[in-house]
Amino acid sequence: MINFAHRGFKGKYPENTMLAFKKAIEAGADGIEFDVHLSKDGELVIIHDEFLDRTSDGEGLVSEKTLKELKKLNASKLYPVCDIQKIPTLKEYFDFAKDKEIITNIELKTSIIDYPCIEQKVYELIKEYDLAENIVISSFNHNSLVRFKNIDAKIKCGVLESSRLYKPWDYVKKLGMEYFHPMNFVVNEEIAEKFAENNIGLNIWFGKADYDYSKYLSLKPTGFITDYPDKICGILK
Repeated sequence: MINFAHRGFKGKYPENTMLAFKKAIEAGADGIEFDVHLSKDGELVIIHDEFLDRTSDGEGLVSEKTLKELKKLNASKLYPVCDIQKIPTLKEYFDFAKDKEIITNIELKTSIIDYPCIEQKVYELIKEYDLAENIVISSFNHNSLVRFKNIDAKIKCGVLESSRLYKPWDYVKKLGMEYFHPMNFVVNEEIAEKFAENNIGLNIWFGKADYDYSKYLSLKPTGFITDYPDKICGILK
């Protein structure tokens, strides 16, 4: 089972920063999940929200700032005990991950702002670093996933969802995606069994609460996406 660190080691370090990614690996994660937006000048940057104010000392939309402007911000606002962290680019992350045996889950943040050509930009960088075999693309905007598949059908994709879809296995299969990424609350034994029967992976994601993750092991998912990769590592051992 893949132990995905949600936005890096978000439970203890500033989310979506290089520090959180490095600490996740040190904690035993074999997968990293993070979110990608486009800056004003078309650079792929790693941050969760469309707005800057929650996680950084900036204001306004990510899409309204150039990379140079974004790089001036402190991305560890929620963790004042940590040293200043910068908003990373996807390229910086790939420089870090390229020599590591790690699965990278890139969430395209296209649900609110449907960034033009973000799929193509992400794909081109994946190919530049020759990382296609270790990449999963996910999004709540399922149109974005279809666009990615149209670029390269071999790239593995995961359908993100927090609602209770009717027969989600049929939906994901129809879209031609390899994974379903549901929030933990919407998964039950029937859903897990149906995805297994259809040979579709099930990567369950959890919110910020500290759950008893062991309760979900009986569903035999292909992965957990959590804020605490250290705890998942302990459970799996």
